Amino acid sequence: MNLQELIARRDGYKEQATTAFLAGKNEEGNRLLGLAEKATESIDGATKAANLKPLRAPGQAAADGGSFMPIGGQPQAGNDGATKAAQMQQSAYVARFGDMDEAVKSILTDLHGGDYAGKFYAQKAAFNKFLRKGEFALERPEFDLLKQIILTPGVVKSALINGFDSVESTKATMGESIDSLGGFAAPVDFQTRVIERIQGLAVVRSRAAVDTTSRDRVEYPVIKGGDSRYTSAVRTSWTSEVNLADITTNLTLGSEVIPVHTMMAEAWLSRNSVEDAAFNIEEHLTRRIGESAALEENEKFLIGTGAGAPQGILPGGSNGLSLTRVFSGSTTGVTWDQILALYYGVASQYRANAVWLMEGATALAISQLKDSNFGYLWQPFQYQGGAMGPEPMLRGKAVLEDEAMPSIANGAYPIVFGDMSGYQIIDRVGMTIERYLDSAPARKNAIVYVMRRRVGGQVIEPWRFSVMQCATS
Repeated sequence: MNLQELIARRDGYKEQATTAFLAGKNEEGNRLLGLAEKATESIDGATKAANLKPLRAPGQAAADGGSFMPIGGQPQAGNDGATKAAQMQQSAYVARFGDMDEAVKSILTDLHGGDYAGKFYAQKAAFNKFLRKGEFALERPEFDLLKQIILTPGVVKSALINGFDSVESTKATMGESIDSLGGFAAPVDFQTRVIERIQGLAVVRSRAAVDTTSRDRVEYPVIKGGDSRYTSAVRTSWTSEVNLADITTNLTLGSEVIPVHTMMAEAWLSRNSVEDAAFNIEEHLTRRIGESAALEENEKFLIGTGAGAPQGILPGGSNGLSLTRVFSGSTTGVTWDQILALYYGVASQYRANAVWLMEGATALAISQLKDSNFGYLWQPFQYQGGAMGPEPMLRGKAVLEDEAMPSIANGAYPIVFGDMSGYQIIDRVGMTIERYLDSAPARKNAIVYVMRRRVGGQVIEPWRFSVMQCATS
């Protein structure tokens, strides 16, 4: 199988995984994501085997098209060899990230020079060397590369879509030293794989609106004055030629500001594993950090207070955002009639993509509700197509279980129904990894890796949600 076929296979797995997650088939989606990750490993291995990880010599101009240095550290012989190496790595880069439009190419060239593909592979090589051998094993050019954020085409395209419409504005965001967080910059594709793994594990991220920024806060304009039918205060009027009616055009704008917070995760590895050349450190850290970050950020997206971390749909476990509220009819349980009221608490135009959020114990309480003939009102365990069928549906909408949701209790809010796209997640470009081998881990024959990344989140369209409170009125 050649490189192009590997790329096609990986992209196919990703598309199938996306379809599975959208259909609520989380187990199948995670299985397909695992296959996509294995295909990515094969792509990286093929690229390494082809000796496509260049390192520009110190002092060499960025866009001069000069010699490249392979993994072994010896420059390619002659201009013909350098040109061939550059062409090969550019082909591999395009195969990995797809064709790019001219705007993306222009920004990548201005940011990183004509050899942006070479710098991408060089940074990956330097990053893996740092993970295995530490900071003092790095050559000066490798050290400098790991103090930069080498953008990928996808991140640049996202920046363009989100308003960074000039090279100057993008350069300004790149100007901040990675030292502000400490450690070395993880390659952007490493960050992306961590976030992909997070998306597969978390119920909010996989359905929320997600944007990328390079700022410490993002401001979103919000149109005020809407209701269950209208999105704004603008109304139209009918009139005749004789009786001219007043036309209301009061368009009122507000804003929602989302701050970006710092998240940290720590992973310990045995020195024996790190010294084993066959052990894939990057993949192991991706898996462990991704799992930890998924659980932590998902909890904050649900019930975070906004103090030093994202603000959740239910800040502090309460209805602090004044979402549409429905009383359960009981201080210690839920009733079927009020579940129906919760469903209709979201306007019809926003119910198409809505889901239910609750912990497992709440789902059990709903499944135990019976009619007057002692028949179950909801049968969530009747999977269409067997155990690998779709997630259980309630009123035709997927039921997502998450143990971070509040439990049924007097005054609590155990159920959320809504369209998760009303929750906005902000990922800041730039993830750092620090490597520690001091006396404490050394005594345990271990090396400690500390990850820092920045993420923000909060509800910006509250009309897409309704919540149930355990109360009679």
